[in-house]
Amino acid sequence: MYIKKKTAFIICLIGLLIAIGYVNHELTKRSLRETSSDYQQHEENQLMEISKTIDDDKAEISHEDSEEEDIEIVDSRSDEIGDLKKDVEDNITSVITKEESFRSSNYFIEHRLSRDKLRASLIDRLNEIINNENTNEETRTKAQNEIIALGQVAELELSLEGLIKAKGFEDALVFLGDNSARVVVSADELTEQDMVKIFEIVKSEAGIEAGNITIMKKS
Repeated sequence: MYIKKKTAFIICLIGLLIAIGYVNHELTKRSLRETSSDYQQHEENQLMEISKTIDDDKAEISHEDSEEEDIEIVDSRSDEIGDLKKDVEDNITSVITKEESFRSSNYFIEHRLSRDKLRASLIDRLNEIINNENTNEETRTKAQNEIIALGQVAELELSLEGLIKAKGFEDALVFLGDNSARVVVSADELTEQDMVKIFEIVKSEAGIEAGNITIMKKS
């Protein structure tokens, strides 16, 4: 009887230990899962913070590089102003002397507008340089002087066109470049006397030698 009770007690004790072990095992697993989940979330948060920091640093570096590039470009524009002017002059020359252009019945109106629009685009570009806070004073002064010079050239072109028309031509288009002039007049024929008249007007008013004056007719 005693042995049976002892055996039963041992069996109950073993069962209790197994139950306690199982419960402890489940609690440990649950705790590990929660800890693992929290740690994973912590790692993800850390990675997000690091990624954000890297992105911010990249943006700041990119902004600084951009500012440095702007400064370098602006500072070098003192020489580029002449290139801008040359590009516009080349475009105007190409437009007003293109063979297809002479077929237009409104040649003088259209190409006077084209000339003035291209000049206006150059003035806009020069104003951008002047108003840029990174532009150095030498470049800004050069751009301002160029705008003044363009205004004087435009005024002189208008005056020359009026003087040429006063010589009996129905219409005239004048384009002045650096020490050069291109003149297009409305005429069926250009006599030597007509050419001399135009040469004299351009030379006396603009100071350009005959060798640098090109005269064309639009019939």
